[in-house]
Amino acid sequence: MSYLRSAAIVPSSRSIHMLDTSVVNALADDLDSEAMIAGLQTGYFVRFPFTVVSEAIATTSGTRRADLLRVCRKLLRSAGDCIEPHHEIMKIMVARFETGQPLGLNHVYIRMPEAENEILSTINIDDDLSMQEREEGRTNDKVFSGVFAEAKLSFDSAASAATVMPKNLADLILQLQEGGAFWTSARNLYLRVASGPVDVPTIQRFYSECEPFRTLMIAIFAAQFDRCIRPSAGGPSLRAGRNDTFMAACLPYCNVFITNDAGQLACYKEVVSLAGLGVEIRSYEEFRNQFCLTGSGRFRSASVLLGNNNRI
Repeated sequence: MSYLRSAAIVPSSRSIHMLDTSVVNALADDLDSEAMIAGLQTGYFVRFPFTVVSEAIATTSGTRRADLLRVCRKLLRSAGDCIEPHHEIMKIMVARFETGQPLGLNHVYIRMPEAENEILSTINIDDDLSMQEREEGRTNDKVFSGVFAEAKLSFDSAASAATVMPKNLADLILQLQEGGAFWTSARNLYLRVASGPVDVPTIQRFYSECEPFRTLMIAIFAAQFDRCIRPSAGGPSLRAGRNDTFMAACLPYCNVFITNDAGQLACYKEVVSLAGLGVEIRSYEEFRNQFCLTGSGRFRSASVLLGNNNRI
């Protein structure tokens, strides 16, 4: 047993699979849900960002909310954990950076046992708490969308003035880094939790050394590219919601991230590529198909699936 990706103790033979809320919903609805969950329990270590738990709690229907939390509970109980949301991860990382402590993933403890205990409890989440989570989410989404709606006006003006626009996310980030706007945004984000001022060279070093900060910054500009610049025929949409955009900060803490959301899938693939992360981004369909017998809709038993090295 060893610490891997700095949260709970993970068996060294197991890959850490992080699940999005869309996957928890898919598992709750899947006719072969129990077989899928059994395979995950036996072959992998499952990690939930707290954002996923928050979104499950925010579900309007009490019955549906209980179903989602039941899926989370089953996966956590056998081999899994929950980690802090993006803003708490940033607080931890900035504090360590300011005091010269290492930022490597194996040095930073970001597990959230209080959230795990809440999920593992058999007490149902009441409607009042659910409504609070839902209202907070709506408010945050409105602010998030408004920021990019305002920014789009500037980009539309630039495009109408025959300015050469970035063709893809990589072009956008390169242009903004060279022009300095990227580092201004990075510094502003850093200063939200920093204890004092910081110059651009220091921000560039933090960006280089801190993987969660790097993935978060790239995801934010992916949102800007998709909402403000990308032409309708300009490749797959990178459209991810506010929570999914910020949850990109959690990507370094897994080996495989699974989503059932096409926009998030495309966005995260771009993020890990540009961030230089060795994290695989997979759709729920791709993940599900690996459990299936060729040409069949049914599942192999866990003993057949696992094969060598306790891996599916």
